[in-house]
Amino acid sequence: MSELRHFTKEDIRKKIPMREAIILMKEAFRQLSSGGATVPVRTVIETQDQKGQAFFMPSYSSGYGLFGLKMVSVFGNNGEKNLPIIQGRMLVMEAVTGSPLAILDAEYLTALRTGAASGLATDLLARKNADVLALFGAGVQAETQLEGVLAVRQIKETLVFGRTREKANAFCDRMREKFKIEIRSATNDELRHADIICAATTSATPVFEGSQIKKGVHINGIGSFKPTMQEIPSATIAQSTLIVDQRKAVLIEAGDVVIPIQQGIINENHIHAE
Repeated sequence: MSELRHFTKEDIRKKIPMREAIILMKEAFRQLSSGGATVPVRTVIETQDQKGQAFFMPSYSSGYGLFGLKMVSVFGNNGEKNLPIIQGRMLVMEAVTGSPLAILDAEYLTALRTGAASGLATDLLARKNADVLALFGAGVQAETQLEGVLAVRQIKETLVFGRTREKANAFCDRMREKFKIEIRSATNDELRHADIICAATTSATPVFEGSQIKKGVHINGIGSFKPTMQEIPSATIAQSTLIVDQRKAVLIEAGDVVIPIQQGIINENHIHAE
């Protein structure tokens, strides 16, 4: 058996820049919807105190001849302990003999994949002249959401909505230095200026009201990974053309879709496409 390779966050960052990740995500989604990839709904195990979850996500790509298993933990209170909220690893195996090939850091890999998915969705679905981005969240996921959108649109201004003004300001300082962009913390009454919204939080309730956004805005909702979590108002979902990453998964897991269905505001047929 060959030696198992290990790829750190820095390795992944160097080998897969965001623009390349967006191209790879386009191919991944094509494989998923055409039957060239198998991605079962993930298994979730919650701690007894319900303060943390572990996610086990298997996958298979016939096109690449690979199996994958990503194992990620999400502990929302880790920020208070100076620990990442999301941690994990991914195991990759080849699909001829089943031999393990590599282990990858999954914390950054998860953020990169999610940011690239939003970059791809923005490229395909947002208005071509969209130039104001609103970003809810100020963590690792928010950084790659910003990077994904910057890769596909000429953004003139980014408005950041954080849990606290201090965290939002600190995030803006880091991103201003990294990307050399116009970025600042904002209040919800400024949301009406946004052409693109990225919601990357762990909120259980909507992070904005439908009356605060303008017609034609493109929204990337990525934080509601449990059926009890909701970032986008149900009425906004009902008024929108709803595109999902994987129909089967969102009907089980994504609170932004599950909750409006439970409320009777929409049904499964409201999903326009994957």
